[in-house]
Amino acid sequence: MSTNLRLLLDEAITDPLARRIRDSSSAINVEYMRELPIRGAPDRRVVDYALQESRIVVTTETGMNHKSFPVCSHAGIIVIAGKRRHESFQAELFQRFLLSGRREEAREAVTFLTEKEVRIKSHGGEQIFRLE
Repeated sequence: MSTNLRLLLDEAITDPLARRIRDSSSAINVEYMRELPIRGAPDRRVVDYALQESRIVVTTETGMNHKSFPVCSHAGIIVIAGKRRHESFQAELFQRFLLSGRREEAREAVTFLTEKEVRIKSHGGEQIFRLE
């Protein structure tokens, strides 16, 4: 299985953060909701589109989670949920996740990235890893 991630950045991702995520790795393929005809769509439509396109949704909205979208009902959701909200810090947090060796586990799961850890909720339960 490929470790390349197909991502859909939702509209909660700011333009500067989207640019930094796009530039963070050659191992990702990124679409950005603000550039698609379905921009402005509600979260359910975003997740459905991502599933059809086999893309993991990346967001900063903590409401887009395992309660709203149960695991295995989508291609995956990554929530950049750290307390520090500046784009440069969020981009660094995402980059640390890409380098953590845990990117494959984000498929069909809800992954929360915080300053210190990666929390992955999947069909197998919850796993927590330190984010170095």
